[in-house]
Amino acid sequence: MEKKFICNLFAMFALVLYVGLAPLQIVSANTPVSESTAELAAPTWVASASYLALGDSLAAGMDHLGEIGDGYADFLADTMDAAGLLNSYNKAFAVPGYTTKDVLKDLEENATREDADGKTIRLHDAIANASLITISAGANDVLAHVKIDPTTFALTYDEEALQQEIQQVGINLMKIITAIHTINPDAQVYLMGYYNPYPHLPEEIQPLLTQLLAGVNKAIETAAQLPNVDWVETADVVAKDVKSNLPNPQNIHLSPEGYQVVAEQFWNKVQADYPWIPVDAFVADEVTTDSVTLVWKAATTEGQIETYDIYLGEEKIGSVEGDVFTFTIGELEEGQSYAFFIVAVDENGTSSEESPSVTVKTEAIEPLFTDIKGHWAEKAIGQAASLGIFNGYTDGSFKPDNGLTRAQAASVFVRALNLPAANVAAPFNDIGDYAAETQADIQTAFAHGFIKGDNGHFKPTENVTRAQFALMVWRVATAELGGDMPTSNTFTAPADMGDYDAETVQAIATMSGLGFISLEDGAFHPTEPATRAFAASLLTKLLSVTNQ
Repeated sequence: MEKKFICNLFAMFALVLYVGLAPLQIVSANTPVSESTAELAAPTWVASASYLALGDSLAAGMDHLGEIGDGYADFLADTMDAAGLLNSYNKAFAVPGYTTKDVLKDLEENATREDADGKTIRLHDAIANASLITISAGANDVLAHVKIDPTTFALTYDEEALQQEIQQVGINLMKIITAIHTINPDAQVYLMGYYNPYPHLPEEIQPLLTQLLAGVNKAIETAAQLPNVDWVETADVVAKDVKSNLPNPQNIHLSPEGYQVVAEQFWNKVQADYPWIPVDAFVADEVTTDSVTLVWKAATTEGQIETYDIYLGEEKIGSVEGDVFTFTIGELEEGQSYAFFIVAVDENGTSSEESPSVTVKTEAIEPLFTDIKGHWAEKAIGQAASLGIFNGYTDGSFKPDNGLTRAQAASVFVRALNLPAANVAAPFNDIGDYAAETQADIQTAFAHGFIKGDNGHFKPTENVTRAQFALMVWRVATAELGGDMPTSNTFTAPADMGDYDAETVQAIATMSGLGFISLEDGAFHPTEPATRAFAASLLTKLLSVTNQ
């Protein structure tokens, strides 16, 4: 569906697709150049940027007379240079009339141009060498769908095709950014939004022009959501002072004042977002579970660096001499994040005002099993596993609160005592389905008298009670390991031992008195199953005593 508007405004809007910026040599009043200069006099890690401008006439520098001069890119480069923050500048790949498709084509073909010094350079090399890149592209794409009668200024366009083209602008810009970051992942990219060059034309036309302009800018802003990309708004700041910024109704290009406000928008973004301090200026070189080694590059200064001071948060935690570039911090907690920053102090006592920082997370000790983190017996389970007393399950779990079966108890004691395999076959007819290793453990435990059967049955799947396991451990500790364990009745028995025999009561009372067994309100719960966690805790505690 085609719509026709006899309107001088749209004829002139079509021209905005070739907008450029006039040269301007005045440094922005809002630019903290004096502050930046002052910072450079102090120790600093700030590095100057290599700047590449890509895109249409805005970047190329078409002026208000239709001639190529200094555009926003030149003005931004001048401001950076005045602040001592410009390493190099190149706008050889900015061409009047360029669309996003043209920029993409240059990237695909690795286009060749001559720079300001007459040297031949390829686009991929220019991107690889750039740390800061600006792009103004997208408006010319829309021009292809707008027809203007040169006599009547009647404007005709296909609304559906125009909307599709605006969407394509966003897609093309994303492709451009992706291609740039494939060549140079660290490049910081800024996308320029367009402005209305004819706000002085009839008010009834402004809503339609605003809608069309907003569509293009929305596509650009959407593309700027990618990492290391930002967009620069220009419409509002240009519209604030139309008479100064766009004084000529017959020409859509900005005045010097207009160039100034647009370039200020770029500079404000660059100051805030560009990583002036290189990411490798201050890094964590070695990170362990409880320590971090910090490494940094030398700060630049007019004099000599006297010291480097290391801070953790707001607290100064160390200081080294100016010829030392590493510092190790110990006694940190496992799996925790720490934010460090460094301050350089020169021989005059002047400190760096902008200093690099780094956030480091210490390594976490991976648990031996997937289900013991934070468990009350976590440490004991780890010790028992490292001693080979306990094994986990094939799914990586330990199942600490599962009851300990008689078969498992037999294996536990054999491993804890490092008992040699017995040649005597155990007279049990219900262990044939177990693994050969488990059967061998049961035979060994039987040969040493740790276990007994019942009419030829071992009952390997039955759970061992807490009292049974505690008594077995006590016997092992006092007999097999030869531990010097107390045998008196000086320890108070748990309140729920009931009719248990004297040996069991004394064993549990003694071990609870020594702190090897924990009671709950004086109760031991002797008839409850001995869990794998309980077994690991009791065994490791007693083994630590008897092996001394």
